[in-house]
Amino acid sequence: MIIARGLTVEAGIRTLVADASFALHPGDKVGLVGRNGAGKTTLLRTLAGRLEPLSGTIARSGVVGYLSQEASLPELDHPDSTGLERILGARNIGAVQRKLEDTRRRIEAAEGDERDRLIRRFARLEEEFEVAGGYRAEAEARRFGASIGVTNEEMAQPVRTMSGGQRRRVELARILFAETDVLLLDEPTNHLDLDAKAWLIEFLSTYSGCLLVVSHDLPLLDASITSVLSLEDGTLEPYRGNYSYFVAERERRREQRLRERKQQDRRIADLEATVRRFMGTTEKMSKRARSMQTRADRMKESLVEVTRRGRSVAVNFPKAEPSGRIPLEGKGLAKAFGDNVVFVDVDVHVERGECVMIIGLNGAGKTTLLRILAGVDTADIGEVTVGYHASLGYYAQEHEQIVPDLTVMDHMRAVAEGEPDVMLRSALGHFLLADKIDQAAGTLSGGEKTKLALAQLVVGRHNVLLLDEPTNNLDPQAKEALLGALDAYAGTLVLVSHDTDFVAELSPDRAVLMPDGNSVYFDESLLGLVALA
Repeated sequence: MIIARGLTVEAGIRTLVADASFALHPGDKVGLVGRNGAGKTTLLRTLAGRLEPLSGTIARSGVVGYLSQEASLPELDHPDSTGLERILGARNIGAVQRKLEDTRRRIEAAEGDERDRLIRRFARLEEEFEVAGGYRAEAEARRFGASIGVTNEEMAQPVRTMSGGQRRRVELARILFAETDVLLLDEPTNHLDLDAKAWLIEFLSTYSGCLLVVSHDLPLLDASITSVLSLEDGTLEPYRGNYSYFVAERERRREQRLRERKQQDRRIADLEATVRRFMGTTEKMSKRARSMQTRADRMKESLVEVTRRGRSVAVNFPKAEPSGRIPLEGKGLAKAFGDNVVFVDVDVHVERGECVMIIGLNGAGKTTLLRILAGVDTADIGEVTVGYHASLGYYAQEHEQIVPDLTVMDHMRAVAEGEPDVMLRSALGHFLLADKIDQAAGTLSGGEKTKLALAQLVVGRHNVLLLDEPTNNLDPQAKEALLGALDAYAGTLVLVSHDTDFVAELSPDRAVLMPDGNSVYFDESLLGLVALA
């Protein structure tokens, strides 16, 4: 259970939540909604105890599980902790398993008395592991992992070598495995395929603890929640019902407030008109006029607040200098991480003006291939050729290009050297970031970081864009704006995305199927594979 009283939360100089009070009880399933940058992620981190509020109190009871929107490398019990050990660590079993495995390896190399001592140590550890429910828990951890797309190979893979998406799936499995009383989940469906999303929706709908979830995945919200907390202009407003009901009820409440405000404004105008007519006439009428002015002033102090509809994101990629006919090509590409061979002998051939999708199941190497094509990583075998007049712009799904301590404006200056600040401010304004130019980028929400990264691409005037899950963390309006901009973009696109609606609207020309690297013409039959990505 979580109870907040008089809660005020700030980020930098901005007040994100002001004097809010609410409670989450067992069985409550609440969706926290609001535009990008409203403060949802910061509020969730505060409720989880990762940040301190400016004022107010938060009371927590039971085990709290928190899934961050970020996929940064977590603090590990052991530098070589595997995915399975990380998940088991949620019940303090992973460390015992690691000791068991280390002792087993030492037994194989030991002799004589030392071997006997290690065998006795192994027996003690095994007993400790069994008492903690280790073997049963291991099977359960594997089941949780498999349900959300963590493969057996990833279970055995060191966490430090995993991609952001792999780490985030492991962290989600860890939190769901942890037997929590409270779940605080920030965009839990990012990096999940269609089957994993369906399993998660079912799990959350039957979860007996209290749930607070931030998600732009509307089916998840509709199927799994029973109420909504709407965060807008620092105010939390509760709604009963699922997300679809909230959308309709929010508009109904706004229209009702608008009618009440118009009535108040009209009444105040009538009173003030009467004041002007009678003030300065007879003493008696002037006294009545002063009384009316007092009433009008009191009414102004209690006016119904009508929130403005949020401004829309405006994305427009400017026309860049055309590239040569083949702006990007990779030949014989291969990549492995230790013993994990991701792909071998992959060829990629991209022609000017094409939109090419990279498609494959989780772990097939889509992000790895895109990073190699972008020049961020290098292939173990093979080479990438950037064609004549090709200018590459890369969007990383984990916002790797965002430096936490650097300001928003400094990020723009870094990719548009020589451009006047007024132009950069204008570009940020299109992404609703103009009021954050002096803010450290690390304090932005996930959606705002996405918008900043896209703004950098806009001012970079690239003629080849490589985009890795660009719709993650974007609200529906911003996603629609991005789709329109990419649809009108005259350059070349290479894209990784699991968003089937987004991909269907974009209508790619070709697809590269990973891990084999086969190139095929794109048609609707491939959308099912996109959903499984």
